[in-house]
Amino acid sequence: MDFFSNILIPIIILIIIAYGKYKGIDIYDSFIRGAFDGIKTTYKISPYILGIFLAIGIFKVGYGIEILEYIFSPILKIFSIPKELLSLIIIKPLSGSGTLAIYKDIIPRVGIDTLKEKMGATIVGSSETIFYTMAIYYGNLKIKNIRHTLVCALISHMAGVLASVFICNILFS
Repeated sequence: MDFFSNILIPIIILIIIAYGKYKGIDIYDSFIRGAFDGIKTTYKISPYILGIFLAIGIFKVGYGIEILEYIFSPILKIFSIPKELLSLIIIKPLSGSGTLAIYKDIIPRVGIDTLKEKMGATIVGSSETIFYTMAIYYGNLKIKNIRHTLVCALISHMAGVLASVFICNILFS
């Protein structure tokens, strides 16, 4: 398996180069134009990404998560969601790397190989970073009307969270 995974990327690159040469495309020039466009896109979306990371940092340092755990604990009990996972549920739509940092902080609190940890791992893997993705795509395309996308994405996030908790309760309890 290691041999296959180590050889796969060079083979794909060679196939792309061979196909480009077959079609008469200047591959190096296309690569340079693509890299330049990537740098322009990065420049365009960097304020959106910076804003997301800044908001997460302020929220975490300002004890926002602890306040929300206290406020939402009755609702969490109804759905059998451990309150330790609320920060993960809130941060996941905002930032993937922020979610991994929160998950890393949760593990010492709940323990490794516990039901809560498995629920957290499943939540991390079962949903998307909604606001980050929307900021990149919609920010780059300058789309302002996002309400239907946002509502559907948040509903799917909550469905993923509830499914993660339900399935983990069935499999690991």
